[in-house]
Amino acid sequence: MDKEKLRVVCLFGTGIIFDKTLSILLENNVNVVGVCNANKHKKGVDFSYLKIAGKKYGWGQLFLQIIGRIYYRILNRKKDIEIFNQIYNKQEIDSVIKQYNFETFATENYGSPETIAWIKSLKPDLLVVHTGYWVGKKVRDIVEGKVIGGHPGITPDYRGVHSPFWAIYNNEPEKVGYTAFWLDSGVDTGDILHQDTIKAEKGDSFFTLSWKGMVGIAKGQAKIINQLDNGEEPFARKITEVDEKTNYTHPTIFQYLEYKRKQNKVR
Repeated sequence: MDKEKLRVVCLFGTGIIFDKTLSILLENNVNVVGVCNANKHKKGVDFSYLKIAGKKYGWGQLFLQIIGRIYYRILNRKKDIEIFNQIYNKQEIDSVIKQYNFETFATENYGSPETIAWIKSLKPDLLVVHTGYWVGKKVRDIVEGKVIGGHPGITPDYRGVHSPFWAIYNNEPEKVGYTAFWLDSGVDTGDILHQDTIKAEKGDSFFTLSWKGMVGIAKGQAKIINQLDNGEEPFARKITEVDEKTNYTHPTIFQYLEYKRKQNKVR
């Protein structure tokens, strides 16, 4: 008799980026029994994040970050959308997902009692995380810490927000890439299960490099879960020391201007 596959519950955000991750897992024979989608946005804005960021970094810095993002979108939105639609083909993604059956749940907080109860009801062996929201200890403890996360950056050198931007900004384009890891209590600090670099192509932006990284993460996560299904213990590279300076935040308008000067093949 074949060994029963691990029961996997996905903790995702909402939208086609996360649907793409799901479709890759399903196509690679991962036994997804449930998908929990979190969304704190109101009218397209996560006001809870803005409040936290304003207090942490200062309202002046937050203002410069917002101006920087507006500047970036004016220059790059059209080309980014073109590449986004190539990576995230909605018709293809939907055609994969509709072939499978799994439970779904919508929440604003993975750690809410209702969400935790729903996750427990599915009796998962493993959680897969692709989200911008925090996954707390109570959730991780449901599967005794068997939680696979990912980050579109080379950890632990580039953690936090927009890792491709900061790698290029710091004159380290060889550190543009992605990582899958065992999720822990830190920000992208878990022991590394899978990691690879991405070579920027002409026309790439740091956003398109992040999207390519997310696809790579999902493929890496699927490979790891298939190993576990086969009774193999995947190798994990231990992360013992993490420099807090490697946890990057959103760039300001001045950093965008400096990045534009430094960039080579990317836009």
